[in-house]
Amino acid sequence: MARRSRSSTNVLVRLRTWFGLDQEALALYLGVSPGLIRSIETGRRALTADIFLALRPLVLHLPPPEAPAPVPAEGPPPGLPAPEAEELAFRRQVCAVQLAKLGRELAAIEARARVAARWAQALPALRQAAIEAHAIPDPDNPDRGSWLLGWLERQARPLPAQDATRWHLLRARLAALRAEVAALDDSAGGVSYV
Repeated sequence: MARRSRSSTNVLVRLRTWFGLDQEALALYLGVSPGLIRSIETGRRALTADIFLALRPLVLHLPPPEAPAPVPAEGPPPGLPAPEAEELAFRRQVCAVQLAKLGRELAAIEARARVAARWAQALPALRQAAIEAHAIPDPDNPDRGSWLLGWLERQARPLPAQDATRWHLLRARLAALRAEVAALDDSAGGVSYV
């Protein structure tokens, strides 16, 4: 048995893709079963003249097969109604609250990192001063010198890797939220709600 050309199946797939239809919706439009659409697309059944005639109004709106898909224009697509300003304003408020919260968290990590860096920079001198100050152990507190050295080392420890990871994730989330706020401002026609 000779294999049928797949060009007829491409028409159905192209139509479904172009118009955003699944097989069931296309079958409903044509008044046929979804199984028939599947069979035609897989090449088990041929595209009949009746089905092609029913598809013709849709086929006339398809771009040529070799033409690339149109580049979306800036702004909303034709036929999209104006957005609900209250919904956009509410989402912008939510973004603003999240921006503030995440910004505070980011600032706290940065502040802890700066403090740790200052301790690390001062550590050699502080360690030397502690060693000199406790060269002769205090009889009332003989462990003070070793305790102080350990305490200084802990102060100068860099932040753990999880804080560095959190810092990078927070920056990414902040950038995404700022982009969302800018897009919401564009959608609202430049009206700022915050």
